[in-house]
Amino acid sequence: MIEKTISKYKNKSFLIAYSGGLDSTVLLHQLLEIKKKYSIKIRAIHINHNLTLLSKKWTEHCKKICDINSISLIIENININKKTSNIEEKLRIKRYNIIYNHLFFDEILLTGHHMNDQCETFILSLKRGSGPTGLSSMSFETLFGTKKIVRPFLNKTKKELMFWAKKKHLHWIEDFSNLNIDYDRNFVRHTIIPVLEKRWPYFLKNCFRTTNICQQETRLLNYFLHEKIHDFIQFDDSLNIKDFKNIKKEICTALIRYWLLSKKIKIPSYKNIQCIYHQMIFSRIDANPKIILEKYEIRRYKESLYFIKKQINLKNTLLFWHKKYTKLILPNNLGNLIKDNNGIELPAPKNNELINIRFQYEGYVLILGRNKKRKIKKIWQEKKIPPWLRNQIPLVFYNNNFISALGVFIININNKNRGTWKISWESDLKSAHNDLFSFY
Repeated sequence: MIEKTISKYKNKSFLIAYSGGLDSTVLLHQLLEIKKKYSIKIRAIHINHNLTLLSKKWTEHCKKICDINSISLIIENININKKTSNIEEKLRIKRYNIIYNHLFFDEILLTGHHMNDQCETFILSLKRGSGPTGLSSMSFETLFGTKKIVRPFLNKTKKELMFWAKKKHLHWIEDFSNLNIDYDRNFVRHTIIPVLEKRWPYFLKNCFRTTNICQQETRLLNYFLHEKIHDFIQFDDSLNIKDFKNIKKEICTALIRYWLLSKKIKIPSYKNIQCIYHQMIFSRIDANPKIILEKYEIRRYKESLYFIKKQINLKNTLLFWHKKYTKLILPNNLGNLIKDNNGIELPAPKNNELINIRFQYEGYVLILGRNKKRKIKKIWQEKKIPPWLRNQIPLVFYNNNFISALGVFIININNKNRGTWKISWESDLKSAHNDLFSFY
């Protein structure tokens, strides 16, 4: 059933998402048969969601099957409040992040998703009002961070898998929570699809064909957007929106969506993309609009959009650097400060002055090279420091006297009876998001 699919991959190491249910059981046993012909490596991973008293028995079942077939099995547990809202989505996010962390560099993740699952996903996307990208549902292959997910059963129905399993006398787990139609997917599976199939027996296959058409249309659109986006992406990965008011709305929203595709997050809904367009393009020139997407924010600064990771506000943070010959660790993964001979040269503190680090200052300052004080907000703007980075830059104080915004400016103070010293700020602070993968 899947031998042709498996044989085409150069990487012959596979990790099976093994729940013990029908789909993953058929997948495991088909791979075992293929292993007799090809030199492939197989591992399995089982995630216990701990939602039922039977879950431990299911884990034992999976362990037993893998032991019999000499398959290495990873077992992981998820504990989540059963009353949590949107529990299906939250479990999915946790599950995939766990799996990703276990995947070897050259390993491909295999899942047992089939045509019925594809149709369910399509209908749920319709319910959410998704466009062609959402209606594309699942693909045979999907990039999973830097790795890959393959769904070899996607063009097979559940009936076909059931027929094969019974023919081979396989044993699998029946999760009766899948009958609970309080969950959206179960409602679609047990209430909607049977009615549609009874009326139109070919509905599943036509639904599958529609998802393929949507995938083709999406790939075609992305091909053209890939060429167009280079006119707008800047060196720091921000999106230049200077001319967006003069470009058709449909093109602008498509460019915004494509720009977000590279950010390794779940692409925002049609409604959210529209919101980004209207708030970011048409708000006042002096406004500071912000849109939150999970753990990230989209911000506008100087006619560009920035995608940044949300940071804890350090406005009231105060760090004392009692031992200046010892490295000082900064919060928010901002790195550290260290006294050395390669850093920024500052006026040295006097013996009776306490060195402290802050991240917020309001008022007027006189910086070196100037003869007039200016409001610090104007200095930040002049130095082209975006608002979200301003409270992430260490501000050096001696007692209550402002000395320097490290790497940006130094305050003009009376240097009489002062020597100098050098501070290095060792940091990976960037205006864009980090490159760590997180599945949403």
